[in-house]
Amino acid sequence: MLVLHSYRRCPFAIRVRMTLEEKGIPYTVVEESLRAPSSALLAVNPSGKVPVLIVDGAAIPESAVITVFLEEKYPVPSLGSPGEWTSWCDSVFKPDLDLYKYKFAETEREPLLARLRGHLQKIEDALAKKDFLLGDFSLADIHVFPFYRQLSKCEGFAEHFSYEKANRWLERILARPSFARVMKKS
Repeated sequence: MLVLHSYRRCPFAIRVRMTLEEKGIPYTVVEESLRAPSSALLAVNPSGKVPVLIVDGAAIPESAVITVFLEEKYPVPSLGSPGEWTSWCDSVFKPDLDLYKYKFAETEREPLLARLRGHLQKIEDALAKKDFLLGDFSLADIHVFPFYRQLSKCEGFAEHFSYEKANRWLERILARPSFARVMKKS
């Protein structure tokens, strides 16, 4: 049995939990507090960050590493490769999302909104002729979705960002049974 140290609302943990759910892989969740990580989590990941997957006694940290590992170890059903979407999400989109959510000065407002519109246009363009980022539902969607979801919950989202295809993509993923199972409180 796989053991996942997780926090239900953490977007990185959502990536791993959705992958496990989509693939139908049995696992046990150790729900962590981000403010007070358990001693078990600290023993396998001294930073106290989630997610961490325990496989045969070995700890695998980092959501992108875990999901790719799961795709390789459990290739059916296939969720494919995330392509360049993970790197883009983690290094470009997420930093601007974090600024928007937590700490931007009024002088940064318009440049930040412009960058976020550019990020959302990238998603919109990828969805121009398909329902998911790479065609079929894949790790690319699983890796980007939790962060788009976070942005969609921010104050002013509807006022500043109107991307019809991206919003329909969000709704399609929110409706997936895997997401419902991930967000269900134990």
